[in-house]
Formats: sequence, structure tokens, C-alpha cells
Amino acid sequence: MKNILLLNVSPRQNGTSYVLLSMCQDYLLKKGHLCEIIHLYPNLNNLIKLREAVDKADTLVLCGPCYINTYPADTIALLEELSLHREILHRQSLYGIIQGGMPYPHTHESGLSLLEMFCKKCNVSYKGGFVMGLGAILNGQPITKLPNSKKMIRQLQIFFDYIDRDEEAPSKVYQVAQIKVPSFIYRIMAVTMNRKIDKDLKSHGIDIKQKSPYLISK
Repeated sequence: MKNILLLNVSPRQNGTSYVLLSMCQDYLLKKGHLCEIIHLYPNLNNLIKLREAVDKADTLVLCGPCYINTYPADTIALLEELSLHREILHRQSLYGIIQGGMPYPHTHESGLSLLEMFCKKCNVSYKGGFVMGLGAILNGQPITKLPNSKKMIRQLQIFFDYIDRDEEAPSKVYQVAQIKVPSFIYRIMAVTMNRKIDKDLKSHGIDIKQKSPYLISK
């Protein structure tokens, strides 16, 4: 029996990342482990509780969305905070789960690379991760809503089994679950998502035709 800490690093406490962690918790509890889900964002202003939980844990499972190729910025701030308290890092196993809107995993894998680099520097044992595409479609709904749900659920259970055994999970576990999308569908998705982004920007009073400040030379 291990003490397994499940960290939800998503700003949303009931979103897709929480759905994945809940599945992981249910699976590992049945295997006889102690499992607790802690949300990062309610603890941002006081990380003492979180640091104490990390210290007590044998295994860490970090799950969150992919924002611009990696986890949210506050996740990086959390890792930096943990690196300042090396006394609580004692070769715990760390697994990462990252989910994003794109259906193919390579867009989100850099988030797992971030965790791997952290582990190499901070006396933590990186044991692999799982990438799930189309997370934005779910919007906190059950995994069964995915078009490739049966394959995804099966591969997630295989991944959870690696956590149960405290073994390194190979990337092929999540690659098998990847949905095969024709190239013309990608183009339709890109147009649809760009329109949604433009609509969201306009709703916040942002002129989408204005020149990017990053392109303005000084």
C-alpha cells in the first residue's frame, strides 16, 4: 500500500483534469492504496498544506490542461516552490497526466518533458505520463463522451496499473489511444477553433484586428 497524492493543477476544480484524477483515484483505491486529490489553485496563497502532503506521499500524480504547449504557469511556479524545499523531496515517484484540445499527443508532450526535467534536478523519480487529446470537448464531462472513449478508457487503466505497480509507463500507452483524424478534419478544426478564439476575444472587448504588441518595434 502506498500513499498517493493526486494533484489537480487545472484552474477548474471540476473540469476534465479532475475527471481524469477521479478515475485514477477510484482505480487505485480498489488496489488498496491511500489516495487524496488536492487542487492547486485554492492553495496558491498558502502552499504549506500542499508541501506537507508532498512530503508524506510515496507517489505523486500531477494532472492538468495543456496551455500553450505545457501546463499552466502556476504549475511551473509550484515546481519552483517545491525545488526550494528539497527536504520534502525524497525520491517520490512522479507521474504526469496532461490533456488538451488537439487530438494528437505530440502537441502536449512537452508538458511531460517539463516534469521529467524537474525530477532530474530535484531528487524525484519520473515514471512517465499520459497524454489525452480532445480534452476541451469533454469540458468536465465523462470520458465516455469522447469518440475514441473505449480505447482511451482501456489505455488509461493500463496507465493506472503502472502507477499501482510503481513502474515506468512507456509513451506507447497513450499513443495507442490516439484518434486517427484525416488531414482535412484538422483544417476544419483549426478554422472552428480560431473562430471561437476570436469570439471570446471580442466578448472581452479586444480588437482582433489590432497589430500584436509583440510585433511592434521600439
